[in-house]
Amino acid sequence: MANTKQLLVLFALMCMATAYWGPDLPPGPYCGRTRECCNDRKDSCAHQILNTLCYCDEFCNRTRAHDDCCPDYEPVCLGTSPGALMLPCMHNGKSYLPEQTRTEDCNLCECVKDPITMKTDWRCDNDPCLMSNSVVDGVNYGGSSWRAYNYPEFRGKKLKDGLIYKLGTFPLSSETKRVGALRYDKDIPYPANFDARTRWPGFISPIVDQGWCGSDWAVSLAGVASDRFAIQSNGAENMVLSPQTLLSCNLRAQRGCHGGHIDVAWNFARGHGLVDEKCFPYKASVTRCPFRPRNTLIQDGCTPLVKHRNFRYTVGPPGKLSHEKDIMYDIMESGPVQAVMTVYQDFFHYRDGIYRRSYQGNNNLKGYHSVRIIGWGEDRGDKYWLVANSWGRQWGENGYFRIARGSNEADIESFVVTALSDVTEANQK
Repeated sequence: MANTKQLLVLFALMCMATAYWGPDLPPGPYCGRTRECCNDRKDSCAHQILNTLCYCDEFCNRTRAHDDCCPDYEPVCLGTSPGALMLPCMHNGKSYLPEQTRTEDCNLCECVKDPITMKTDWRCDNDPCLMSNSVVDGVNYGGSSWRAYNYPEFRGKKLKDGLIYKLGTFPLSSETKRVGALRYDKDIPYPANFDARTRWPGFISPIVDQGWCGSDWAVSLAGVASDRFAIQSNGAENMVLSPQTLLSCNLRAQRGCHGGHIDVAWNFARGHGLVDEKCFPYKASVTRCPFRPRNTLIQDGCTPLVKHRNFRYTVGPPGKLSHEKDIMYDIMESGPVQAVMTVYQDFFHYRDGIYRRSYQGNNNLKGYHSVRIIGWGEDRGDKYWLVANSWGRQWGENGYFRIARGSNEADIESFVVTALSDVTEANQK
């Protein structure tokens, strides 16, 4: 019987020229016995030969230096048999076996084996990503009135998911669209610049980060209602209302972090009311609603933050605005309003300046976004709305953005919602 060193030499020769059988090797088959070739080195995929083991696995094909491969490894494992073991998929010098995956920006790639040719190759998703270098370059070097930026927190996210989880407003129903707009027709001089934060210092609620949850419909409503409670009560009912109340308790016809209808949300705020943020903090997810419809704040486990307030914070009937001067007058008289705008890919990249749709990037996918208009202004004769977004302070101009005014840019003037807050009588200004 050949000694170990001789056996190793024979194995190496057999791996390079499998048509020959050494005189000391018993006839096979080995790998061909079960036509099984393994994806890793394990004894269950090995065969006894001359009191040692020979293997039928991928390691035999990494280099020709392996000398413990079964003599019939190549024709069986690298042939066209159903159990053949093929070369792995390669990426950046790393090998991947069939069914193993990697990510390429926001898309998933899987190593797959063709059942006919038995060759491996990559199969990758081809969805547009939320962040795009071409959008940034197109905006920043295209003479736009605003600058674009690739936000690191949006990296690896798909555009189609961003339109769900960073927005959230469902398309308006035809019935809601037909609601008549309020008209003030006030022929008065309007200031060139107006900022609710300056007009009512300390009364305007802060920027919220809705997280990866399509709750803009709840966040913007709660912000508008909070602002108007403080303004209408002259600060007596100055608190931040909880969008979580809507997210967790306004479930009928709504889909939580997958989106909601603003008309349904306003009806809930009118009929059921909200609690304050301290009582029910925002979680960016749908949680159990802990409140009962007719409970007082104390019965709901909330500590009333203002005098004479026993029940939840409700609002009056909402109204629609759709004309520039009417929107301005309403904000100037009563506080910020809610607006629904259309969002395309480029808006996610907004850094600063006056936004106008650039038509850069993907223009086939869009979504609807509820935001809070808190004022307006002019920059070298260029008119804009001042708007609070709900993507945190790291986005845009410290959480805000400016968008062209008077031209219905991104449909932001098409459907604007106003409503008075139900301030308790003792606190009304």
